Amino acid sequence: MKIITTILLVLFAAVIILFGIAAVKALTGTKEEVEQPDVEAVPEAEEELLPDPEEEVPEIEEQSKEEEPDPEAIAAIEIYLDGPRDEGIFLGEAKFGLTSKEAYSIYGERLSQSGFLLAKEDAGLEFESGSIHYLYIYTFIPKYGWEYVRQKIMVEGDPGYSETIELHIDGPGHDSVIQEADRENLRISGWSADLSVQDSSGIEKVEIYLNGPRDMGIFLGQADYGLERQDVANAYANANYTNSGYNFTFDARDLGTGSENSIYVYSYSVKGTYTLAIRDILMEGEKGASNTIISIEAMLKDSSITVSGWAVSKDDIQNTGPRDTEIEYVDKKIAFVSNKNGNEDIFIMNIDGSGLTQLTDSTDKDVYPAGSPDGKKIAYTSEIGGYWQIMVMDVDGSNKTQLTDDPVRSGYPTWSFDGRYIFYEVYKDGDWEIYRMNSDGSSKKRLTFNAGSHDWHPYAHPFQYKLIYESGAGGNEELFLMDFEGHDIKKLSETAMRKRTPAISPDGKQLAFMGYDGNHRFIYTMDIDGQNINKLTTDIIDCGHPDYSPDGKHIVFQGSVDGQEEIFIISPDGSGLSRITNIPGNDWDASFVYLLP
Repeated sequence: MKIITTILLVLFAAVIILFGIAAVKALTGTKEEVEQPDVEAVPEAEEELLPDPEEEVPEIEEQSKEEEPDPEAIAAIEIYLDGPRDEGIFLGEAKFGLTSKEAYSIYGERLSQSGFLLAKEDAGLEFESGSIHYLYIYTFIPKYGWEYVRQKIMVEGDPGYSETIELHIDGPGHDSVIQEADRENLRISGWSADLSVQDSSGIEKVEIYLNGPRDMGIFLGQADYGLERQDVANAYANANYTNSGYNFTFDARDLGTGSENSIYVYSYSVKGTYTLAIRDILMEGEKGASNTIISIEAMLKDSSITVSGWAVSKDDIQNTGPRDTEIEYVDKKIAFVSNKNGNEDIFIMNIDGSGLTQLTDSTDKDVYPAGSPDGKKIAYTSEIGGYWQIMVMDVDGSNKTQLTDDPVRSGYPTWSFDGRYIFYEVYKDGDWEIYRMNSDGSSKKRLTFNAGSHDWHPYAHPFQYKLIYESGAGGNEELFLMDFEGHDIKKLSETAMRKRTPAISPDGKQLAFMGYDGNHRFIYTMDIDGQNINKLTTDIIDCGHPDYSPDGKHIVFQGSVDGQEEIFIISPDGSGLSRITNIPGNDWDASFVYLLP
């Protein structure tokens, strides 16, 4: 019994010792290979060696990370119909990043993938023939968020309006600005009568829609119809038209500050016919400047929709370079002024002087033509009612449109490189100042404020939102550069020579201008920084109004020959001088008009 007890005590002590050793190993970090069933064996790590300081350590290539989106670039485009984002009909998200020849021709290769497209064969909508709609194209730039442009679209076909229904909107006036105080109770009023009905006004009801036609625009409600309009009854000698007036009031406080809106007024006859009148209005206040440059083409037909174009961020175009000068232009022409017929009119011709065509025939003066960047339009100055006004027409002289209508002289237009803006000069408060407007005549803005001295003869930069101009603020005509907001004004030369009517070469590196040498005027060039002034014309005196061709190969200008003004062309290096007009009268103010493909 003693022996058994002793053996048990020894075994018990051994177990205690073994557990003690295991515990010590665990605490001191000693590794023990332990077999773990059902677990894949982990290979023993190789011993880590410190690098030899003499040995060159190879550079480890960092794993490619997903490229961060550019916060200043357009990330998405959404399109709505007949109303803004929260009220219009969502047509879909456009496919963006497509190749655009037009964007390439304006901005170059870097922004050539700026095209977008939204096409639907069946949009689930039925477009009435001849109906007028508004597209809201929203672009998203991470830096700025969502913003939109609004474009009017007309469906092809005859709208089928009744020819016997007279419908008039007395208020608000067309293109009127709705003041803040009038928003809460914006009143729409007028009168309507069906002249084919004699025993009553003939009108069953008048309905009001906002920003789109019936069934697509926002239905505001039915107007209060039957108000007394004795003037209508008197005008048509029918007492039954006395109660032909209508009135409607709605709360317009939700319409965005500075936003454009359209009021659709429908008048329905008791005969089942109808007619429509539309009134455009603008809400008081300044809408924030858009950070997107966008060009849109759209077609609505039956139930199909196609919206295409290109869109770029303004921030993106700050780094663009010159447009490609090797473009194969469809046509190359020169527009100019001539009094060959006894009046100052605008003509156009090929760059060799052939193909002379008269574009304007107003009894007053038409001067200062300027070709658009795409070569499709010409802006010019026309004397209307005793004042110069800015006009625009197609390159063949059709579709003449007046852009300014102010009782002041507005002249000498020049297009921004993308055709979005027109810069021009205005004679106001006793001197000339420079203004900017959208190329459709909207959003006019004054850029210079030098009282008592002239800031005039603007010329837009070929690929940036800048312009050069002539100023006498320093007491002597000199050339200056500024951005399109009128900021960052920089004097371009320090020489004492009088410099006037400047132009910039397509690469933005050279200027041409009219400079004075004694009592005569010549054409000079100089670097954009004012260096390397070079006299191009020596034998021809009293020169003026130079312009660079879009391909940079020519400068056109006017010069005096035997006391008569003629048009000449010359290379920027002074070679290849050629006279291209030889017609009766004087010819001047020449501008290149190159048609893009």
